Amino acid sequence: MSKKYIFSIILILISITVGYFIISSKQEVKEQNQSSTIQNINKTENSKSSQPQFLGEKGKTINLVDGQIGITANTLDDNLAHYYNTELPSGKIIHFFVIEDKAGVYRAAANACQLCFDARMGFRQEGDFMVCNTCGNKYPLEKIATKKGGCNPGPINPNLEIRDGKIFIKQSDLEQVSNFF
Repeated sequence: MSKKYIFSIILILISITVGYFIISSKQEVKEQNQSSTIQNINKTENSKSSQPQFLGEKGKTINLVDGQIGITANTLDDNLAHYYNTELPSGKIIHFFVIEDKAGVYRAAANACQLCFDARMGFRQEGDFMVCNTCGNKYPLEKIATKKGGCNPGPINPNLEIRDGKIFIKQSDLEQVSNFF
């Protein structure tokens, strides 16, 4: 073989090798950029909600307006717990439920057990009781929002304001149960 032919083959092999390394490094950079983008998306999502994920009934999102939320009272005529969530100005999301008991009293409580809240499982309704999804303790509807401490829903103001067919819950009352979330 001639020296020119061997030299040409060597140049071709070098070109192929260099091309392979260029393509490989571009692929690595692309993968690093994709990984970085995914991490940035995750960081953004986590910074929006730095609280751990709530596993119980999340309910309907309702917004604070002028430092309070308003819920149409007649939606609660079925004596069932209605679940809601709202975001406080601090970014913390509060999960809660509102119910009208058999005596016609509207009651609201955090959807979080005062003892088991770290499990983030909330409560479910079974007849005239709210039941902790973590430990199974039953709590009578008539007692909701009346006791602090113990294995029961975190109380929100037991004297809910009712005006023009709406139940109002103040932001300050929701902030008092924010430690459960």
